[in-house]
Amino acid sequence: MLASSTISINGLDFYHEWQESNLANLKVFSCRPPARLYSAAARQDARESGTALPRESPKLSKLPNGVTVASIENYSPVSRIAFVANAGSRYETGDNLGVTHCLRIASGLSTQGATAFGITRNLEQIGANFTCSSSREYMFYTVNCLRDNLEVASNVLQQVTTAPTFKPWELADIQERLKLDLAVLKSQPNAWTYDLLHQAAFRDTLGRSLYAPEYMIGKYNSEQLLHYMKTYYSTGRVALVGVGVDHDELVAQAQRFHPFSSAAIAADKAKYSGGELRVDTGGDLTYAAFAVEGPSPRNAICRVGLGVVASLDCRAAGTSWIRILSLAGKDLLHAAVLQNVMGMGPSIKYSLGSATSRLTQAAAQATPAPFAISCINANYTDGGLFGFFAVTQPSEMEKVLRAAFNQFAEVTKTGLEEKHVAVAKQQLKSQIGMYLETNESQLQDLGEQALGSDQVLTATELFKYVDQINTSDVTAVAKKLVNGKPSMAAVGNLTRTPYLDDLLK
Repeated sequence: MLASSTISINGLDFYHEWQESNLANLKVFSCRPPARLYSAAARQDARESGTALPRESPKLSKLPNGVTVASIENYSPVSRIAFVANAGSRYETGDNLGVTHCLRIASGLSTQGATAFGITRNLEQIGANFTCSSSREYMFYTVNCLRDNLEVASNVLQQVTTAPTFKPWELADIQERLKLDLAVLKSQPNAWTYDLLHQAAFRDTLGRSLYAPEYMIGKYNSEQLLHYMKTYYSTGRVALVGVGVDHDELVAQAQRFHPFSSAAIAADKAKYSGGELRVDTGGDLTYAAFAVEGPSPRNAICRVGLGVVASLDCRAAGTSWIRILSLAGKDLLHAAVLQNVMGMGPSIKYSLGSATSRLTQAAAQATPAPFAISCINANYTDGGLFGFFAVTQPSEMEKVLRAAFNQFAEVTKTGLEEKHVAVAKQQLKSQIGMYLETNESQLQDLGEQALGSDQVLTATELFKYVDQINTSDVTAVAKKLVNGKPSMAAVGNLTRTPYLDDLLK
């Protein structure tokens, strides 16, 4: 899940976006149009000069100051750069729960070299856009600007990530923003359910929420936030990445960064535990998510550099999320293919999507009532979740859940057909390609690959890995996943929603 906030830029006082690592990392809403992958101006210049723009490959460098630099030059007139820290909510402890949420909100506050007003003014003068977002593993500080203003954008990122001050009176002023974020989360039961699913499955580490608990609001102080940044925004854990930038220029900017030198505390590895969390809020709908332990590099069959699509599409809930994670392991791509076999919701507006979705076909036979159901597949560096998410009327939830359960059980008994796997592979390649069409998605993927592996893979390289997948391997992964220990979360009117142990009988 990705949650984000912005400071006041270009006349907008507040912008909020979630992207839950699936419902990994659920994109609830976004007011930005898709970014173009190329520069119209650059293409016009190329036509006039009669020369073609060279196709640039991703570049990766590791600097002596502990900053990793990665870039993709696509000749866009708009440059997008991000400072990425391996410092997501999974590193929080019982004493500082929600500190990453507070850091998101405080990203535009005064620093040692600039006031909050000065940061806002400087960005507005160049027409830039600044956001801070976080997932369970990473913090992203992003600036979008015209190419000629890259130095100003870099200076802002340097100030907010390496020289914060968190003045007490400014922290006090943003506490209401935390309350607003929690209120918005609870108004989005799909995102809330997915957050609870992680808590039920992992308890701590990957189970840490992206949002501060209500009892912590008003208790965060300067020392607490600074200690967290000095611990995890440190050398070897940070990267400066860019899309639409020259690599050498980005390296020059990165050399001016001075990450904190303190060593991060050894983080606990994610441990899947399984469990159930329910929040009965009443209403006309029920939201439920079910998952078992998914594949991760830790338990993968073979370690190779791969990108994995982990996605959920639940249009009845008004959400859509597709994300590529830079993780290693052959099981990961097999699980992504299996996810498409089971179904990720309709790809045509107002349709059920039952042509290729086994889950949708099963649910449609179980109930005549409206519903939405999609397979979920969330992958992290040392853990994962694989299962399904469903939304329907309270009286029909048990039928939908049992129909989905039976579909997963049938896969373990009868296996998968070659033609279904072939279609799923094409769908997966299409998702990867469409995801990487936008510069914002490229930037996020680039940041995760820069910190998660020693290489940056392109869509073409990922397609080759997908083409090598065969039906027997996907069936083997399906049997291993489906027989795992389950977790479940439910939100809404739960009067007719069975408990996990009842479903397993």
